[in-house]
Amino acid sequence: MSASKEKRTQNTEDRSFYVKVIVAVIVFAIIFAVCFLYSNDNIRKNMTAVTIDGEKFTATELDYYYNTAINQYGSYLSYLGVDPNKDLDSQKYSDKQTWGDFFRAEAVASLTQTATMYHDAMENGYTIDDELQEQIDKYSASIDEYCKTNSITRDQFLQSSYGSHMTNDLFMKHLTMTFVASDYASDYNKHHEYSSDELTAYYNEHKNEIDLASYEVLTVMPDYTGIDGTTENSTDEPTYTEEQDQQALEAAKNTASAFLDRVNNGESLSAIAKEYNENAYSSRKDASYSSFTEYSYNDWVFDDSRKIGEAGMMVDEANGRWYVVVLNNRYRPEYSTVDVRHILLKPVDSGLKEGDEGYKEALEVNRAFAENKAKELLKKYRSGEQTAEAFAKLAKENSADTVSAVDGGLISKIYKGAMVDSFEDWCFDANRKVGDTGIVESEYGYHVMYFQGENAPYWQVRCMNNLYTEWEQSIYEGAKTKNHMLGIKAIG
Repeated sequence: MSASKEKRTQNTEDRSFYVKVIVAVIVFAIIFAVCFLYSNDNIRKNMTAVTIDGEKFTATELDYYYNTAINQYGSYLSYLGVDPNKDLDSQKYSDKQTWGDFFRAEAVASLTQTATMYHDAMENGYTIDDELQEQIDKYSASIDEYCKTNSITRDQFLQSSYGSHMTNDLFMKHLTMTFVASDYASDYNKHHEYSSDELTAYYNEHKNEIDLASYEVLTVMPDYTGIDGTTENSTDEPTYTEEQDQQALEAAKNTASAFLDRVNNGESLSAIAKEYNENAYSSRKDASYSSFTEYSYNDWVFDDSRKIGEAGMMVDEANGRWYVVVLNNRYRPEYSTVDVRHILLKPVDSGLKEGDEGYKEALEVNRAFAENKAKELLKKYRSGEQTAEAFAKLAKENSADTVSAVDGGLISKIYKGAMVDSFEDWCFDANRKVGDTGIVESEYGYHVMYFQGENAPYWQVRCMNNLYTEWEQSIYEGAKTKNHMLGIKAIG
C-alpha cells in the first residue's frame, strides 16, 4: 500500500473515530439533561402532560384529576387489594398496567371530558350565573372552613389533597371548569327540546334500546349424571374432560328441549321450575335490552319477529348451559313520567353502628326528630302561598338531597323503577293531582312531597336520554388529544 493511500485510510479512520466520540458526547449530554430535568420536581411537574384541542395542560394540572379519581374510589380501594398509602406504581392493576398507570389514564379521560365540555359551553355563549358562582364560592369556602378547623393553611390542604405543586390559581381554574362543564351538560339535558318527529324517528331506528320486555327464564345446567369424572388431590370436586363437558351439555340440551315441549303444550315454566330447580328460575318484568346483554337469550327476546307468549331455547356455550325462555310481553312504554319536588330530612347520625349498645334507641329518637321536622315544614308550606315556588324555596333551605335542592327539590321525568318503593308509590298513585303534598318515609329518612305534574311518555324519555348521551359523546370523542409521555409519567 502506498504511503498516500495509507495516510488517507488513517485520516478516514480518525474522522470516523471523532464523529463517534462527538455523537457519544451529544447522546450523553442529552441523557444527562433529561435525567437532570426529570429529577428536578419543579421542572417535572411543569412539563406538558397532555394537549387537548391545542391547549396544553401540565402534570400539576393533571394531578387535580388524578387525586380526584383516587378520592372517588375512597375506601373501596382496599377491597380491590390496593394500599393508597403505598406507591401506586408498585401495585399491579393488570399485566400491563400499574394502579398508577390506571389513575393517570383516568385523569386524562376526566380532563378531556371536562375541558371539551367547558370549551363547548364557552363557544356557545355560556356564562356563569350568580347561582353557579355561589355554588363555586360555597365549595371554596368549605375548604377554608376545613383548614381553619384543622389549623392548616389553604396551600397545605391543596398540596396534601391534589399534589405537592398544586396552587390555588390552578385549583380554582379546574374547579371552575368542572362546575361549568357539569352545569352546561345538565342544563342541556334538562332544557334541550326534541321534536316529536325526531323522537319517533329515533325510536324506529332503535326499538331494541327503547322497548321493554317481560319474560321468564329457566336455566338448565350441564347434567353429569352417569359421567365419571376424576378426583385429584383428595378433593370432593371431580374434574371432567372437554369431551365429558360436551356430553353433560348435550344432556342439558335434551332436558331443555323436553321442558320446551311441555311449555308449548300448555304447562307454565314456573311450575316446571318447581319440579326441576326453583333457584334456576327467574321472572323479569319491564327489562331493557341493555340490562342483560351478557345473556345469550337477550337477542332472542328483543328480536322483532318474536310473538307474545312464544317460548324458545338457546345455548350459552361460554358458560356451559341452556336456557328456556318464555316471552310474556314486549312493548313501548307509553305511560307518562312525573315531576315532583321533595325535601329530604335525614335522621342525624348518632355515630353508633348497628349492634352497638343504644344504637336502636338513638336511631328511633333521630328518626322521630326528622319526622317532626318534616311535619313542621309541610305545615309551614300549607300555611303559606302553597305554590311550586314557595315549596322550592323551602327545599333549597332545608333539603338534605343537595343535588335536587339546587333546583328547589325538583326531580324530573321519574319513571317506574327509578326510586325506592314508598317514594314511587306516592308519585304514581292513580289519584295524584298537581299541587298534592304529603310525607313519605323511606330508608333515607322523611320526604316532604310536592306533585308538580306529568311529563313526557317514558318511551320518549328513553329516546331523549339516548340522544343526550350521543350528544355528550360527540363532544368528548371529537377532541384532538395528545399525551406527552414525560409529562404523563410526572402525574401522581
